Amino acid sequence: MTSPVSDDIKFEGEDANAGDAAPILDIIAAGALIATAIVVMVASLRLPVPGSALTAPGLLPFMAAASLAVMAIVLGHSAIQRRRVTGASSEQLFGDLEEQMRMLVLAGMVGAYILALQLLAFQVYFDIAGIPFVFSAFQPVSFIALAAIMHVFWRGPLWTKAAISAGWTLALTLTFQKLFNIPLPGGF
Repeated sequence: MTSPVSDDIKFEGEDANAGDAAPILDIIAAGALIATAIVVMVASLRLPVPGSALTAPGLLPFMAAASLAVMAIVLGHSAIQRRRVTGASSEQLFGDLEEQMRMLVLAGMVGAYILALQLLAFQVYFDIAGIPFVFSAFQPVSFIALAAIMHVFWRGPLWTKAAISAGWTLALTLTFQKLFNIPLPGGF
């Protein structure tokens, strides 16, 4: 009887066509991960140890951070090796610059969204059929942010973008306010 798993099937990753990231991006990511791991390891060592070292509350965070540091070192080493093999043209260093700009625009839009939630904070309480609701900055800011992000990154009619933005904003509002009973950001 043959195995249902064939030898010619191999795992290609979540996006088989994506390929490796630019070496410089992997080096930057490795550095950030190593710095994060060091901070967590130092913080876990500073936790009080009420019993033995084997029951210390910082043991699991220390081990997780140590394994993260090892993986980051491997990532950085492989990026340095790829950079040596492929050379150092700007396209190879930073990858597709158009895609990088799109990601920077997205990061800026998300930053503006978070800032708007903080600066435009308000709350209005009202009832619909005896059910209390709270209208805060979350609803209009989220609607505008979602519509703007879709307008930049998705080509479709404006009414579709507005409908999707309104639907998601309403769904999130009802889910968090009524199902989970959690206040949304954008209030006081």
